[in-house]
Amino acid sequence: MAADWEEIRRLAADFQRAQFADTVQRLSERNCIEIVAKLVEEKKLDVVHTLDGKEYITPSQISREIRDELYVNGGRINIVDLQKIINVDLVHVEKRANDIAKSDRNIQLILGQLIDESYLNCIAEEVNDKLQEAGQVTIPELCKTYDLPGDFLTEELSVRIGKIIQGQMDQYNRGVIFTEAFVMRHKARIRGLFSAVTRPTPVNNLISINGFQEHLLYSVLEELVNTGRLKGSVVGGRQDKAVYIPDIYSKTQSNWVDSFLKQNGYLEFEALARLGIPDPVNYIKKRFKSSKLLFLKSACVGQALVDQLEASVEEAVNSSTWTDLQPMIPSSLTDEDVGILISQVMRTTKVQSSARVLSATVVVSEKFISNCLSLFDEAMQQKAQKEVKSNPVFLITEEDLKQPSVLAENTATSRKDKRDERRKKASEGSGSVKGGGGGNAREIRIRKTKKKGMRKDEDSDDETGPTTQNSNRQAEIPFLSVDEIVGVLEEKVCDCSEDMLLDLAEHLLRPLTKAYQEVVRTTFVSSSSSSSGGSRKQNMKDLQEEVSNLYTNIKLFDKGTKVFSDDTQANIAKHVLKTVCSDVTNILINFVASDGLITSDSSGAITNEVRLKILAKLPDETKGPLTKLHSSLNGKSIEDFITNLEVAAEECGFMLKRGDKKRERQALFQHRQALLEQLKLTEDHALVLHLASVLLFQASTHCMLHAPGRCVPQIIGTLLGKIPEDQHKLLSRYQTLVVKQLVSQSQGQSRRGEQDGGNGDGDGDGDAEDAEAIHKELLSLTPQVKDLILAQKKNSVTEE
Repeated sequence: MAADWEEIRRLAADFQRAQFADTVQRLSERNCIEIVAKLVEEKKLDVVHTLDGKEYITPSQISREIRDELYVNGGRINIVDLQKIINVDLVHVEKRANDIAKSDRNIQLILGQLIDESYLNCIAEEVNDKLQEAGQVTIPELCKTYDLPGDFLTEELSVRIGKIIQGQMDQYNRGVIFTEAFVMRHKARIRGLFSAVTRPTPVNNLISINGFQEHLLYSVLEELVNTGRLKGSVVGGRQDKAVYIPDIYSKTQSNWVDSFLKQNGYLEFEALARLGIPDPVNYIKKRFKSSKLLFLKSACVGQALVDQLEASVEEAVNSSTWTDLQPMIPSSLTDEDVGILISQVMRTTKVQSSARVLSATVVVSEKFISNCLSLFDEAMQQKAQKEVKSNPVFLITEEDLKQPSVLAENTATSRKDKRDERRKKASEGSGSVKGGGGGNAREIRIRKTKKKGMRKDEDSDDETGPTTQNSNRQAEIPFLSVDEIVGVLEEKVCDCSEDMLLDLAEHLLRPLTKAYQEVVRTTFVSSSSSSSGGSRKQNMKDLQEEVSNLYTNIKLFDKGTKVFSDDTQANIAKHVLKTVCSDVTNILINFVASDGLITSDSSGAITNEVRLKILAKLPDETKGPLTKLHSSLNGKSIEDFITNLEVAAEECGFMLKRGDKKRERQALFQHRQALLEQLKLTEDHALVLHLASVLLFQASTHCMLHAPGRCVPQIIGTLLGKIPEDQHKLLSRYQTLVVKQLVSQSQGQSRRGEQDGGNGDGDGDGDAEDAEAIHKELLSLTPQVKDLILAQKKNSVTEE
């Protein structure tokens, strides 16, 4: 028991000692790292981890170490080198370096390098040593030596000039520093060199030869010239073309210029340039400030010469003659300068409106030119009379058409009033209807107004003609050539050189030609105006009626073409455009031409060429619509022609009634009657077939048709199912025989030609028998074909 209590007491004592003993705790390295990281994360601790991961360093310690390293390295250290020495990330080094440069004005951060004031002072001392030794140093050389920017070095060194650096900086070129002794030495060299110059010398040449500093030389030279130490002047400023001119040379030069201007009255810029004056114009202006000189392109002229020229010009104008200024003008002046000089003289004397310049130097008064023009009056009248008699076609120009005096009806009404009057007359006289329907090549001849030789090949699909010309101006009738005018002038004008006569003739050519047009026009109008007015008024109603009939026929023909396919329709449309449409176009153009006294040969056909010539002379108000109408003749659409016809007819003063059913019925009836009369009289088998086909087509479709002979097969084809089958077979048989007859006739003609040439083959008898058989069968079938139409006439009701 006692032993147990002893054990208990001992344990109690140990426990008591444990309670009163001091506790000691030790953390592991890992725990320390975690604790520091936690404090940094919560921003309770500002430290930087080193790159090797073994240490933490505070920003203030980084700054102290940067300053220490800057001092150790002599005041200049690269940030990259600092990063290696301090052993922290480059970002922290750059940040602390920027903070140091901002907070300490004696330390600067230049191109990633920290530089303090002591280092710059050391550089300044080294520069001063070099300067005193060489006399000058340049900033570019120092940049290479110290690896620093030029602007930075210039700024820092300029602050230390006069303190550490004993020298001065060039005020025009801050990239050079030199000593006072250097300046004095160069000044003495420059003074001696330029004192020896006796003729104009480029400054750049002296700089390159003697090795002067350019800006320093110009500064010293200007100082020496301004103070009067050097007797001369620098022309051209501080440029590559600057020239030093000594006074001795300038005096000689000025004396020559003065004497030349006084003796000759002008100065050439090129001559002054040969004397060594680099800017002749400014030199003359400075030299002769008080003199009144006229500056040209390559020379200047004195007032005495200008006064002499003005006196000659005024004398020529006042005496209504001419004068040649060439003897008074210096021969060295260019043509351009001569023109400027004479123009100035003309302006000064105020004779621009009363005189002209010929042959560049001859001034001719307008009165003299008028006198020369009057020499041709008699010859002009005589030739105009001959011209009107020999060629009375297309003599009135477009401008003449606009003048009321040219028109045959010498009234005060305008063209618009005349058109209104025509419309009224046309509406009053539109009661009667004439027969018509247009010509049809060799087969159909209906219109009585068709003239012989109107179209030689109307069956041709291709109509070739010149393109519409856009020129509004008529070719002028020539009066005399230049050589002929020269001959007249040589005969009646004396004391003129050949060149002047030629130029005068060329100058007179246009006025004479223009005057001749007026004389011809007046002669033509006077000869034609007396007999042109009355007949046109009498024929107005007839023209209105004829145009209306043709307009109705064209519309009905267009309706008839719609029955056929596209190819056949195009062929028929071309035929209508070449025949009936051409007729109405010619009527309108001939009417407007006669209204404007533009005559044409009425005895012949109005061809494409004639139409174009007439259109070229018409006024714009009628020329445009008629030109479009003429152009639509070469198209493929009758509808386009009808549209243009309506516009052109209205412009010409004709009233076209659209949708006149009564006139259309009359046209259908008259067209059918005309074809029937022609069918009764003809014995030509091809024409019988053509007329019968067209009449049967009109009877079955109630549409007029105006088609060429080549379209007869297509017409017969459209009749299938519209006429009895026996009649269609008869037509088809008759067509086959007509084709065979035409082929036989063609072969017979070619065979006769071969026999005439001695190449006959003896087969003519058989062909002749076949042709005879075809002819007999056609004779027997012709009455039957005619009866197809004539029998219908007896039983049909009159269309009217």
